[in-house]
Amino acid sequence: MVPNPQDPPDRQRSPENPMFDLIPHRKGATNGVPSFILQFGPIREVRFARKADGTPDGGVHQLFTVVGRSDVFPEGQTNTCTSEVLPPVDFEGQFRRGNTRFRIPLQLFGLGILDGIQDREILGRHDATATIREELSIQGMPNRSGNDGTITRFGWKAQNKSITMFAAEAYNVEMGITNDLFPQATDETPACTAVKSEPNDIFRTDASDERNQSFFNPLHEMADWIMFAVFMRFLDAPQPVISTASASHGQQLFGTGPDNPGIGCFACHTPTMVTPARSETEALQSLTVHPYSDLLVHHMGKGLADDITQGLATGDMFRTTPLWGVGQRIFFLHDGRTNDLLKAIHAHQSFSGGCEDSSRSVCYGPSEANAVIDRFNALSERDKQAILDFLRSL
Repeated sequence: MVPNPQDPPDRQRSPENPMFDLIPHRKGATNGVPSFILQFGPIREVRFARKADGTPDGGVHQLFTVVGRSDVFPEGQTNTCTSEVLPPVDFEGQFRRGNTRFRIPLQLFGLGILDGIQDREILGRHDATATIREELSIQGMPNRSGNDGTITRFGWKAQNKSITMFAAEAYNVEMGITNDLFPQATDETPACTAVKSEPNDIFRTDASDERNQSFFNPLHEMADWIMFAVFMRFLDAPQPVISTASASHGQQLFGTGPDNPGIGCFACHTPTMVTPARSETEALQSLTVHPYSDLLVHHMGKGLADDITQGLATGDMFRTTPLWGVGQRIFFLHDGRTNDLLKAIHAHQSFSGGCEDSSRSVCYGPSEANAVIDRFNALSERDKQAILDFLRSL
């Protein structure tokens, strides 16, 4: 939320998390805001680890409803969507019981590049680090599509195959907009959905603009969600600015490849990949890029575990997050638990255990990053700062 400089000072507000006030109360909505949504904290998507009967859940639960909004029903029609027919979920109770799991939004830049990288490139880069990974006890594995077996690579657990799926899922799960790929609503309460078309946002070939949401295009063939996917495809990757001696030194300590392993960070955060020589999108072919991710999933131990399985990525497994653009981020790790980059690094370390904790049903093994974090902790304060300077330059 950006202050409008034309507003008088008493009407200006500092930038804040839109989930704290703007979204839950917009147009008369009557949503309560749970305590884990902070005014100046991260935007959070909420999942539950388990259902009421104790079986695994893992799905996204809608924080806010449309109850009370003035725009739910057309003018002249009675609004039958009330808190009696669509009661709010007890997020606060679930939070107190330790059943909530959070995800924050991932960066959108450079996704067209990642979408086009071939599986053979991902696996080849992984194979090239076999020696250093064995030394550091780093494994890593691809999450894979259940349909064609190819590597999935989008999302915190690399659970989505493509930008297109990533966009369609975000429209449905995070904004409640059903579409060609996700045609069923997550909530089908008749009193709240009777006047909504299903799916909401689809490819259209109408001869007039009557149903095309005033795009002034009689052939509104591309749905909004697919235009969002196209938008993401053409966002360029962030460009690093390694302009200081300290950041350059930090890059060497981080590791640039098997010939210069540094402390070994590069073994998961792969510095370089190459896109295919031929692409229907010429701007995306034959690129040497620096995502700082192997696009694989790794065991991170109980400290980061969210107890949720998606595809082959089990409860403590996460995709290596691309580090390009990390210098511009405010919150770190999958749940946005910290805005301190040093704390985020330390959170990568986690040792075996967890069975003694009654909130856990799984004994997680050690984090694959433990040996690298040991090496980081052994560095001088100057060298640690150099790595932080390097990360902030990306």
